[in-house]
Amino acid sequence: MKYRIGIILFAALLLFACQPTPEEPIVLQKDQDLMIQQGSATLLPEQPYTPPEVPERYTFEYQDGALSIHADAEIVVPSVPMPIVNVRAQGIPQETMYRLFQLLSDGEELVMQRRTTKAEIAAMIQQWEEQMDAGPEAWDDMTQEEYQTGLRRKIEKAKESYKTAPETEERRIADGTYDDTYVAWSKTDCKTVVAQNQNRWFTVYSYENGNWDSQFKYTRFPFFSVMNMAHYDENIDLPEGLRYADAKAEAETVLAAIGEPFAIAAVYRVGDAADNSGNDSLKSGTHYALRFDCVRNVNDVPLAVDTSDFGSSDGSSYSIPWKQESLRIIVDADGIVSVDWGGPLAVLDSVAEAATLMPFEKISGIAEKMLPIIYNPTGWVETEAMEINVCSARLELIRIREQNNTKELQGMLVPAWVFYGTIEAKKDYATETMYEGYGIGGGTPFYNGDTIILCINAIDGSIIDPMLGY
Repeated sequence: MKYRIGIILFAALLLFACQPTPEEPIVLQKDQDLMIQQGSATLLPEQPYTPPEVPERYTFEYQDGALSIHADAEIVVPSVPMPIVNVRAQGIPQETMYRLFQLLSDGEELVMQRRTTKAEIAAMIQQWEEQMDAGPEAWDDMTQEEYQTGLRRKIEKAKESYKTAPETEERRIADGTYDDTYVAWSKTDCKTVVAQNQNRWFTVYSYENGNWDSQFKYTRFPFFSVMNMAHYDENIDLPEGLRYADAKAEAETVLAAIGEPFAIAAVYRVGDAADNSGNDSLKSGTHYALRFDCVRNVNDVPLAVDTSDFGSSDGSSYSIPWKQESLRIIVDADGIVSVDWGGPLAVLDSVAEAATLMPFEKISGIAEKMLPIIYNPTGWVETEAMEINVCSARLELIRIREQNNTKELQGMLVPAWVFYGTIEAKKDYATETMYEGYGIGGGTPFYNGDTIILCINAIDGSIIDPMLGY
């Protein structure tokens, strides 16, 4: 993963070599103030908006040794102006949690995770007090002061929870109400719902102060491992009992419960077949469903969505992780199988209502320079060939981080040309194929939907790494 990130940053420096190169890694981020200045535009009330001129399709072919790139992509452009908007990470509001819990629990009784008893809390407090002068582990870069501050906060929080803790273990029935918890050595407080029965479970983490990733996960048992996927095709018969219209209606009930401007962006057939013979491989499995990938819309413009489960951190200490927001809903013939909503955003004020965009011909020129650099398989462990297939180029919004803010999850939605498709790393040129995600090393032999191939800032032409968030 770090190898790919290094290639991306190096390639960006080659492309924009006339600009001075900062020495500190964190300031490799683009100059956001300059980008905003370049992109800000204001439409007068009587001035009609004209979408950018684009060709009907984007085509590009490249072959050099072990790398092949094929693009025959539809181009999708919104009919409304592209804004720049401030955003931050948000928790999942209690009222939203109540609605989702009521919908997905289906009237069943679910049991919350056990609460820590008074005796257990007292033992933990005593242990932490004894550790106060020990100091952090040798491998930890925490200072003695930071270590002691974190322990004091843990002790303080434990003493608060002791007041309402049970004397003995108790059985609690969930109704969607959050438990309060906290994250050690952080100012982050967290609200949780962890509950299950023999049919379904919820695992929800809601960070209200926006400096950690919130997530909502629901699964109905028996959970099946999705081994194979293909784009939904209305001309292909679905297994008996699974109907697209019914499944779509089920997914839309989840969107209604969330109550925010989400829309279905892509639909896939999924199944637990163990082979991987392409779009017709969904035949030998025992369980089938439809997966709905959903995206938030801001000012009627969709956000970019990716199939890779990545976080915006390369493992360094320069920033805390921040995943791009994602929402997936899987529905089978019996109803909703799972809901996975990660990295929810709070949309704040508008920076620009109608950004000034670069012509698409310049964007495509940048793409054709960058793709061979980013995906050159040289140096990839056990990878002897790389095949890139671009199926769509979409003008969307993507979240970037607030420049130089390493403590809080704040950023902007900016217009970007997002190229989607598949990244296939091949061993021995044909014997084994691994589907990759953007910036991810070590893929899976099973197709997991179209991933982001390349993301280019539509205002200044800079490369945006969706994994790092800038």
